[in-house]
Amino acid sequence: MTNFEYKTICAPRKPLKFKGVKGQDERYARTLTEAINAQSADGWEYFRAESLPVDEKTGMMGKTAEKYLSLLIFRRENIENYEEPAFSPADPVMLHTPVLDEDDATDVGSLGPATRD
Repeated sequence: MTNFEYKTICAPRKPLKFKGVKGQDERYARTLTEAINAQSADGWEYFRAESLPVDEKTGMMGKTAEKYLSLLIFRRENIENYEEPAFSPADPVMLHTPVLDEDDATDVGSLGPATRD
């Protein structure tokens, strides 16, 4: 079973400016692309985006207001806890190498390309 570790970052709220990219939508898409590519350079795979509620205190009286945060979620295999799957010798999934006689070993080198009949 594969174990994953996860990482979340806040999605960018304002689009950055890029040379040759016009329009708010295109700039924001490029900003998201840059954020995802920056994480993937460190081995993180983009997994999903979520919008989750957060209670935030506002003002002097400490009133709570509900606010939604957009998060980008990344994952990668947890290599530290990875265990090699154990196979038993009688496992039918295991491939067995055929035993060749000395006479058969010389014929293996003379095989040609596969053809259709």
